[in-house]
Amino acid sequence: MRYPTIKIFGLVLLLSLIFAGSSLARPSTTYARQETITVTANTVNFRMGPGLAYETMAQLKKDDKITVITQKNSWYQVRLGNDKIGWVASWLLKNTEISSATNTQGTINTANVAAKENPADDSDTLGTLQQDATVTVVYEKTGWSQILFQKTVAWVKSAYITEQSTADATTANTKLTVDSSIKSLTLNDANVKLRATPAIGGHVKATLKQKTQLTYLATAGDWYKVQTKAGQTGYVANWTVTPSSSNKPVTTNASDLAEATIVLDAGHGGNDSGALSQKNTYEKTFTLQIVKKIAAKLRQGGAHVVLTRKSDKFVDLAPRPALAKKVHADAFISIHLDSSPKSNQASGTTTYYYGKSKDKPLAKALNTQLDNLPLPNRGTEFGNFLVLRDNKQPAVLLELGYINDSKDYAQIRSSSYQNEVAGDIYKGLTRYFK
Repeated sequence: MRYPTIKIFGLVLLLSLIFAGSSLARPSTTYARQETITVTANTVNFRMGPGLAYETMAQLKKDDKITVITQKNSWYQVRLGNDKIGWVASWLLKNTEISSATNTQGTINTANVAAKENPADDSDTLGTLQQDATVTVVYEKTGWSQILFQKTVAWVKSAYITEQSTADATTANTKLTVDSSIKSLTLNDANVKLRATPAIGGHVKATLKQKTQLTYLATAGDWYKVQTKAGQTGYVANWTVTPSSSNKPVTTNASDLAEATIVLDAGHGGNDSGALSQKNTYEKTFTLQIVKKIAAKLRQGGAHVVLTRKSDKFVDLAPRPALAKKVHADAFISIHLDSSPKSNQASGTTTYYYGKSKDKPLAKALNTQLDNLPLPNRGTEFGNFLVLRDNKQPAVLLELGYINDSKDYAQIRSSSYQNEVAGDIYKGLTRYFK
């Protein structure tokens, strides 16, 4: 499901030069403008852009230090200690929320400003910035500002930039919409910030407790406008809550597998081939094979099973959770195969959920049974995938092995492994519906 790595192109080492003797210079200090955080997950991919489709530049390890620059959807643009700029998935950092209130954007206030490779007048010029151009300030030192520039970074004199709050800029470009299917929200985590604006840098109005119920008012990008029971309004990040179509979390109505409607989602399909194995076979082929075996097993148990695709055809992401809603599914299971940046680098299965109250019980019930498979069980994890995030029904996404690992691939392509998966999911659902 992930994509191959590319050769990492290092950025130029930054020179520690003192800009002096000019009336434009600021005080001689060096400081990061964003909050530096520590990676708590075992492995986090550092990508070229804000999405899983972007290629991996490097892998971050537990305890690595990164600095948040800005946010796009559920991705953080970050700066490593060696000044590499890239993107990481916010849900993999295992931080409820990252505060970057000091993030700034700016406007060039002078015509024909030179963007320099290093913070010095005699450094090579990478390009020219025109007056009123918008820039994102990454770092400042001794009268120079490091900015994002043409997918890398450059330096300009700080006095040529008029800065403004990133939070203000984000808010100005965010439109409110109303999702009529959402009535309330339940906080998944403790210490969630209720902010005055829909941005990570927005002023904190209150800190909310886990399982707090909020009234839904509107949607602003990846933020919900909400009202507390005390009548206070503000915004919370959508990855910290579980939406509900009523005033209670969504739960299953079935009490037995034979009473349940199960939607099985074979990942990818058609021109969306998914990950590639070492044998040049595609993820889409095996996800459909596995789903058909799961469907047969569940139907034997009396369940009503609906497939998002029955053949090798393209199905967009949004219709998949929409189908689950349409048929009032008691469970939605998306089947995928994982892929590491390098072959034979990782192995095992992973169970992803989005909502703690809505999805995690289903994830736990299924993941427990996956212990019986011949591949390592990597456990349950929060996953901000569209088929989970936009799903109003209990939903999980299962990564059933690494397709570019030779040992995992031998299992994935075998009928015996696929039948074992089907049997374990059947047992897990039987346990879930009791």
